Amino acid sequence: MKSNPMFWTGLKGVVSSLLIAMPASVLADFAILVDQGTLVQTNPEAAAALEPGEVETASYVGVGGWAVSGTGFIDVATSSFDFVNTTSVSAATLRYQIEEIYLQNGAAPLRISFFSDDGSIEYDDYAVGFVQPLAQIDAAGLTEIVVDVTGPVNAALQSGRFVGFRVRSAIEPANVQTSLFPPYAGVRLALNPTLEFVPGAAPSLPVDEARFDGFSLQVPTIDAGTIGEGRATLQLVDPNNLIFQLSAAEVLSAGTGTPPRSGIELLNCSAFSQPVVADVAEGIASFSESSGILDIPSVDLNGDQVAIRLEYIEGSNPWQFETLSLTAVQTGTQGASVSELDGGILLEPTQDFIPLCHGWVLIGDFIRNRVVERNILSGETGGVYQFNTRPEQFVLDSDRNLVHMTVHPESARIYTLNLATGAIDWDPINFTFVGVDAFTYQYGFTLRDLALGENGNLFSIMYDGQTEGEPGNSIPYTSTRLWLGLFDTAGNFLTDPLPLAEPRRIEYDPVRRHLFLASETHLATFDFDPVSNVHTFVQGTDSQVGANCTDFDIAPDGSRLAFTCPLGNYVEEEFSVVDMDPRQYFNNDGEWYFADTPISSTFSADGTLMLGADNQRIYLFDVKTHLLLEDFELGLLDGETVKQVRFSRDGQLIYLFVDNAFHADNSKFYWMRTPAISGSPL
Repeated sequence: MKSNPMFWTGLKGVVSSLLIAMPASVLADFAILVDQGTLVQTNPEAAAALEPGEVETASYVGVGGWAVSGTGFIDVATSSFDFVNTTSVSAATLRYQIEEIYLQNGAAPLRISFFSDDGSIEYDDYAVGFVQPLAQIDAAGLTEIVVDVTGPVNAALQSGRFVGFRVRSAIEPANVQTSLFPPYAGVRLALNPTLEFVPGAAPSLPVDEARFDGFSLQVPTIDAGTIGEGRATLQLVDPNNLIFQLSAAEVLSAGTGTPPRSGIELLNCSAFSQPVVADVAEGIASFSESSGILDIPSVDLNGDQVAIRLEYIEGSNPWQFETLSLTAVQTGTQGASVSELDGGILLEPTQDFIPLCHGWVLIGDFIRNRVVERNILSGETGGVYQFNTRPEQFVLDSDRNLVHMTVHPESARIYTLNLATGAIDWDPINFTFVGVDAFTYQYGFTLRDLALGENGNLFSIMYDGQTEGEPGNSIPYTSTRLWLGLFDTAGNFLTDPLPLAEPRRIEYDPVRRHLFLASETHLATFDFDPVSNVHTFVQGTDSQVGANCTDFDIAPDGSRLAFTCPLGNYVEEEFSVVDMDPRQYFNNDGEWYFADTPISSTFSADGTLMLGADNQRIYLFDVKTHLLLEDFELGLLDGETVKQVRFSRDGQLIYLFVDNAFHADNSKFYWMRTPAISGSPL
């Protein structure tokens, strides 16, 4: 997206006429209840397994006002109101009468959500609407639920005359005690809830901090780089599709004159320094001219703190923004009893990442089909490179400023991002074998994993998804459909593909010219001749050296390997990573010992330090002596497990990439400064 001062000046200042409250003497009215029912989702665990996050539709629509969860179902009380000709309200109050409460551990927590409706209760009303509940309450001891819904009503009325609400138990089915009678938790609501309102303009919000009332999003301070610093008001105009519209903007100060960094600039660590670390409670919002992304790190939503990330919809006028993420603030280690990490951040879901300089990482947005540059210290956004499919695994060729990618769903192509131009190109990956009697057969290969070879060429584990049964006529074939390929960046093969057994990972050492293939248990080494492009298997290396192995790295000088396996290497169940020779795995030089199951490990750029992690701690070892130099408590939150640990490109930071079972629609990164230690010279 190009720089556009319209972000501040398009509305010529704050539109105060939109924010005038109606006089208190205006009489209240009641919205018409046009439909109500109970949306029932049966066997939610099985349904959720098919699609991450909340199930989109109900199994059936029932009657009554049930908002309970059991071990095999979730009931959601739903109602729809008609506002006829009213288009804006200055006040609105929703009331539900409670007929019965079903407690668990003395509590009956509920979540109340809203959506823009069509006047009838349908299956897809089960999850449609704004992603964050407008209220979360404990119904224990209550006879009535009373909720201020002024903001949500105004938001829904931007799309039509009908406003829908849902009430559901906040206790997940898996946590419901099977010994309960009745065997569910939540509430039963009386029929015919009421929605009282006062027609008029939407009320204004205080400007002391970022606030959101369900309709108006007030952002008092936004750092927009070269555009300047300002403030803005956005309104939720489509709660079902999470679209905000800019309604007011004002410049507070001139721009910095420093354009945001992106692309090849993020590979030159000496050209810039680490950004100021954003504090989750006080960090101001930022707007990126290059990406059109507005990051608001902390917003007050009915007393809860949420982080909101929006993206400008190109060409929209007035300016509209799509919601990229809206989550409870969880950018640090809040909730952990002990943690020695310096911070963390939730980002778009990604399968892989490339460590860049000073807190920057390159990730693949697995939902919106694009590659994104993010800074995990400051939350800044660099370049956003739109794609036509989901990026999966990355390999960086920093000499040529290229990022090569595998994708999902698999495609018989090699995709390449040029960091200098921002362009993403692709080339087909196919190879024609010639058999007896000049018989030809063409394979179309999808890419499972990539490794950078010599002169920018690429090694790859490839998969043939088309051939069923041997082609005959002496055409090579493998029942596993897996192949080893070597080709240039245009997809031209440099040697004939070789059939493989079941490797999952490929790596290349350009120093000693070893090619490695790894499965979850085995490792194999090949000698590679860059003149003839021939790879020769090293006898005795196709050996089992672990179980359920999770990571692999080569020392910078090629002299040793770290093959990380949860129960250690070889057949001994030890919490260690063996210092293996690349050609004689069982002729090791010692071990790096962990306190728990090792998950990930990597060497420092100078080869003197080994960085490792289990799910409890980060470790820094002396590579040569194998001595533990430092270790640090992680203090991961519930549901978090380590996926990968890496040094930043400049070596000044440690990046920890984690999975989070409770945030499947996000990726989580932690970071800490690399301690001032050094290993033995090699």
